Amino acid sequence: MERLEGEISGESALNLVYDLSRYHRIQGSPGLRAAVTYAAETLRGYGLEAEVRRYPADGATYCWSNLMFKEWSCRDAELRLIEPREEAQVLARWSDSKFTLIQRSHPTPPGGSEAELVVLEDGEEESEYEGLDVEGKVVLTRGDISRVYELAVERRGAIGIIFDGMRTFPPVRREGDLEDALQYTSFWWSGGEKPAFGFVLSPRKGRWLRLLAKERMKKGETLKIWAMVDSKFYDGAMENAVAYIGGGIDEEVLLVAHICHPQPSSNDNASGCAAVMEAARALHRLITRGELPRPKRSMRFMLMPEMTGTYAWLAEDEGRIGRIVAALNLDMVGENQNLCGGPLIIERPPMAMPSYTDALLEAILDMVKVEGRNLAGTAGYPLFKYAVTPFSGGSDHYILSDPSIGIPCPMIIQWPDRFYHTSYDTPDKVDPEMLRKVALMAATYAYFIANAGLEEAIWLLGETVTRKKMEIASKIRSQTNKIIDELEKGDPEDAALQGLKVLEDRAKFLLDRGVEAVKSIRRLLEENPTYKALEEKYISDLEEFAEREIYLAKLTIEECLKQRGIKPTKKKEVLEEIEKDAAEKIPKRIYRGPPSTRTWIRMLSREDRDALWRLEKEHRESRILGTLALYWTDGRRSLSEIADLVELETGKRDIKYLLEYFGLLEKMGLIRIERRP
Repeated sequence: MERLEGEISGESALNLVYDLSRYHRIQGSPGLRAAVTYAAETLRGYGLEAEVRRYPADGATYCWSNLMFKEWSCRDAELRLIEPREEAQVLARWSDSKFTLIQRSHPTPPGGSEAELVVLEDGEEESEYEGLDVEGKVVLTRGDISRVYELAVERRGAIGIIFDGMRTFPPVRREGDLEDALQYTSFWWSGGEKPAFGFVLSPRKGRWLRLLAKERMKKGETLKIWAMVDSKFYDGAMENAVAYIGGGIDEEVLLVAHICHPQPSSNDNASGCAAVMEAARALHRLITRGELPRPKRSMRFMLMPEMTGTYAWLAEDEGRIGRIVAALNLDMVGENQNLCGGPLIIERPPMAMPSYTDALLEAILDMVKVEGRNLAGTAGYPLFKYAVTPFSGGSDHYILSDPSIGIPCPMIIQWPDRFYHTSYDTPDKVDPEMLRKVALMAATYAYFIANAGLEEAIWLLGETVTRKKMEIASKIRSQTNKIIDELEKGDPEDAALQGLKVLEDRAKFLLDRGVEAVKSIRRLLEENPTYKALEEKYISDLEEFAEREIYLAKLTIEECLKQRGIKPTKKKEVLEEIEKDAAEKIPKRIYRGPPSTRTWIRMLSREDRDALWRLEKEHRESRILGTLALYWTDGRRSLSEIADLVELETGKRDIKYLLEYFGLLEKMGLIRIERRP
């Protein structure tokens, strides 16, 4: 790490952010191809082996469950208000900002299209269209584009959509914070849909247009727009940039960052790409100079269109998957925290994929974060915000960490970000010092694992066990405090008993996951009796520690009950019908990797698409439970048993959501559900 620290440059990485932000990097487009080519050529210029991997973008090829949609390009686009004439003006223009267009818009007829504008609030519910005629017209909406497309275009014949919304992420982005920004918005076609085009307005411009429409409506008049989109779809290609530093054995470590999104999209995710490229450059330079030995394992660096490129690369050669011992995903890593608002986060892999990798990355962060010191020089501390969080998903580690693939992959991210997915995500929001820190962490992580043997395994053993102890103790004490709080209200007897059971079950679950994380270190070395004895000792120590923590928690709660004169009695549990149903259903996965549902939703009936929309809307906070449930799906566990594991992992249970979600996945053809005899 010290050697890398002397080589890695935040300014060099920032220059890469500026270079990448010049490209309009929509997946399956000439702009993405140009950016990937630039990245590969730059990496070759550093002296690395680098290539561009190409995959079909034809709307027909599947990589596991993921459709490789057709390539799309756009030469020009413009939206004008033409009536009332006294207010005629340009509303959106492609040459001003690539964010002005809903990406993957279909072309308009030559000469453009004139149409009446119909104003919607959200347009996400059928009731909002009662009494409205939108056929042949363009709708203005703040709602979810895919849902508005379904209701306005597919079912009612609208020809286009204008979007003037802006998502909020309190506290860093509240309503009204980005009045003049444009939100990244895209169509995702799977084939067979009615063609449509769309434009994006800022909230301020949209509000003005809505007020104008309201004034005209009072007079019995309407607004009219003219739209021109010069775009096309065709059989093309999707590209990944892949670079390589060779090692001595047939194993490797993988660093990934997605390279896509509209121009300029700097923190998301030119920053992640720049950090990966700078890490690769520094590692190659030090190895070439002999300042670092050539590692035992190879190191691979990949920049790809988000999700799509990862699916394609893994499915291209499934034999390579078993050779990858670990990975790391860099997504939105360069934020100037004073401007963007979010902390630097290490996101752990899901608990269905326990590993030493998060312990290693946290240990590296502990070294990187020492910036300031007290006057006596006896303590060091960070001058930036940071956090370590459970798995959340939403980026390419979501694919790699799926147990059906089995590559442990933490993520480094900064979240939330005030300018995320907007036209304000520009290079001036990127901090070269943050880029340097993340590139240093990524390079250290990759080289440590790539060169790991017995010495590193022994160190990792102690580090992993120590951090798992801290995690177990923290969760047990948090649950203990919760039980004590609940004793002051509600049903103290039931609260105490249920709380104790949850405490013990979760502690045992965390212990099991911790033991499996320790065992994952074995992958880094050959069978060794010395290490085996050490591992047994450390696992035994971890088990004893967990038992002591549970014992202390029970003593604490029993004393609280005693002081209150409470003698808890166990209530008889009645299994609800919905739980019985879940206990009889055994889901089985059909495809490797998480199911890519976007294309498959089209295979549902209209009623089922509506049901899926309602489900996701009403259970918004439960969506992560669906992902985690799929990770625990092994073809043997019932949906009830899977829900138990998800609850132990997250503290949340929503069996109604899981039953309905898995039922819809089965209707899409993405899983099979068998009944337990």
